[in-house]
Amino acid sequence: MRDLTGVALSVALPWLAGALWVMAIRRDCGERGWLPAVGYGYLTGAFLTTLVMRVASAAGVGWSLGAIALPMLALALAGYVAGRPLPSPRVQWTPEAREWDTLPGSLRAVFWLCFVLTTIRLAGLALEVAWRPLLPWDAWSQWGTKARVWFEFGRIVPFVAPADWLRMGDPMAFMDMHSYYPGAVPLLQVWTNLCIGRWDESLMNAPWPALAAALGIAFYSQARRTGAGAPKAMVFTYFLLSLPFLDIHVALAGVADIFVAAAYGMAAMALWQWTRTRQRSDLVLAALMAAACPAIKIEGMFWALTLIPPVIVAVNRRIGFAAVGLLAAVALSYLLFGPPQLTVWGYVLRTEFTDVSLPLAQHLFIMDNWHLLWYGAIAVIVLRHRRLLQPDMAPMTVTMLGAVGFIAVVYYFSSASGGVDNESLVNRLPLHMVPALVFYLLLLLCRRRAAANPL
Repeated sequence: MRDLTGVALSVALPWLAGALWVMAIRRDCGERGWLPAVGYGYLTGAFLTTLVMRVASAAGVGWSLGAIALPMLALALAGYVAGRPLPSPRVQWTPEAREWDTLPGSLRAVFWLCFVLTTIRLAGLALEVAWRPLLPWDAWSQWGTKARVWFEFGRIVPFVAPADWLRMGDPMAFMDMHSYYPGAVPLLQVWTNLCIGRWDESLMNAPWPALAAALGIAFYSQARRTGAGAPKAMVFTYFLLSLPFLDIHVALAGVADIFVAAAYGMAAMALWQWTRTRQRSDLVLAALMAAACPAIKIEGMFWALTLIPPVIVAVNRRIGFAAVGLLAAVALSYLLFGPPQLTVWGYVLRTEFTDVSLPLAQHLFIMDNWHLLWYGAIAVIVLRHRRLLQPDMAPMTVTMLGAVGFIAVVYYFSSASGGVDNESLVNRLPLHMVPALVFYLLLLLCRRRAAANPL
């Protein structure tokens, strides 16, 4: 019972603080409601928690439940004050929301079927996380290592490269497979263990199923804002949360890729909403989620950079398309005239082409990693090709082009090609773009109409 209480607190307190601050950011939003705040709230609150832990460590305050929980409660109170008056949690019955009353029984059944299936899947994933030890190689070779050391010392202690560790001879310097990786995810694991009151390599991974649930809520709420009906929005939410490889990264918790996928997807969804509404709150949320990407993994910086061209396209289409063309020309010029190798943020870029098409095609189109997602994506894009560069769709299309371009460069022209060829990396970067891609497909299939108030 104590463990269950601790896990609930570790999830609920950051989620509450984050949701209240998202509500404060959306205070002047015409489509203000609880669902977007809840969806974006967990990731926002999780990183507020890591910031509090970093500040406490820098100030010499040893970590304890009270030392972190009290500042988080203060942040939650500040968010409540900044966001007043809060909207009623009841459904606001606008004409769009009353659509539910006119839905045929069959569509209501579709909605509830997908809702129940999604809920059952999330519950099953949560149980797998609770029962399974820390299993993935990356989890106990470069993420869980930091969490364990920092939990034992009650503060952040340095992790250094192996050569520096040998040279320094400092007993308070540590190393692992990737000592330079960001510490946000290990800090969340430490926070969960602080709430539990002991080290538990299974329960400390509670943030993974919580993040999956938050991603589903954020996706559904943003889908409703596009004008998608409740059944269609829920069907696409189920499609997203039932993808095998996404679920694997929740069930085999401890690896940070699902956090990058959620942050990038939420950033892309909020950015597209900003291109439609020009509401400052959407742009702020997009910037916050984009900033979270490099705090999770180093390649998150590249993902955040792919969100810059769509902003330019949204402001001025001609300049934006010209900028995209210029980037493509620069990339081609590098391949033709650049140095054989160039190191950028840990990646070794090469001008030599490495063909990894076979393992990539096998994992995306033949194996059961993604159901029929990539077939469906091709079909929808071909079917709706005339919509791709229309003013409302162009920013999101450019976002997807940037994502695909980034993956192509990393897989075909960098040192990561070896990880694709040996199948250890082949699905990870596609995972990062999948929530944004599913939202993009939903946009292509939806007729544009007035946004609905989220249920």
